[in-house]
Amino acid sequence: MRTLDTSDIKAPEIDGLGHMNVRYYMERAQRANRVLLKELGLKDLAKGDIRLIQPDSYTRYHREQFVGSTLTVNGGVLSADARELSAFFELTNPAKGQIAATFILVTSLIDGATGETIAIPAAIRAAANAQAVELPEYGRPRTIDMATPRTDLAYEIVAARLADDPSDPMGRKTEWTVPPEACDAHGFMIDNSAMMFGGPRGPAPAEREERAPGERGGEGMGRGPMTFRGDEGHRLGWASLETRNVRVSQARAGDVLCSVGAEIGLHAKVRHSRRWLFNVTSGQLVSLNDNVAIALDLDARRPIDIPQTIRTQLEARHVPEFA
Repeated sequence: MRTLDTSDIKAPEIDGLGHMNVRYYMERAQRANRVLLKELGLKDLAKGDIRLIQPDSYTRYHREQFVGSTLTVNGGVLSADARELSAFFELTNPAKGQIAATFILVTSLIDGATGETIAIPAAIRAAANAQAVELPEYGRPRTIDMATPRTDLAYEIVAARLADDPSDPMGRKTEWTVPPEACDAHGFMIDNSAMMFGGPRGPAPAEREERAPGERGGEGMGRGPMTFRGDEGHRLGWASLETRNVRVSQARAGDVLCSVGAEIGLHAKVRHSRRWLFNVTSGQLVSLNDNVAIALDLDARRPIDIPQTIRTQLEARHVPEFA
């Protein structure tokens, strides 16, 4: 693998848990991916109606990182075929000899006018596979299954089982209509954070709010997760261990989208959440996002068992049959 990006962690990248927010891990990996795609000539094909999309992305978080550290991104191609190019990246802290996070990013070409996949040219596939690297063991998924996820769930079934619970990041149900300004020239919604959150990201809150047991607040849509108080008064937050975002279909201007979340796995210290983004107008699933997170005592900086009050609320939204 080669070094494709180097940067320092800035103060605005620190979130309510006191460490660099997950979105800035991914930003660095995406920068490195663009460098790789440019070198291979794939990025140069994205002109006119031809677009690059990312149908699948996976992140495994290894070590939290703090302001002032210098991070590098090393990476390389895993494989390439006619439909997609898969690449691996590792975010490292060289000064500490740490792997901060690892990524598997999948890139495809589509016809922007129709949304149909375009074959990656044979010469680019050959050049990519000639320099392919092997996926290291520490970069392999742990909890999240990288097989094709279940996409046959109907919105009506999910919505009937899961009522809106605005007190929790994954329990919040949002509905919105895709505005023309969120779409390209052909009226297709531009892929962005709405694919994950089910709506445009709002501004960062002026200050982080702490919630008592039973008053868990939703994730701040600006600078990251909120902090809470456990049953014994401990200050805690949810620290991501793994995430995956899968693009299933593309919405259009005027479509009504609804985002619904639940728990598909629940363990002593860890929750495995899934958020579905449905196109209510067409009946299609637009995307799904998995997030495996651990309960973190923010004062002791260590994982703890999920407090019983919070666990009881999570159990009410535990639907392993939807996985």
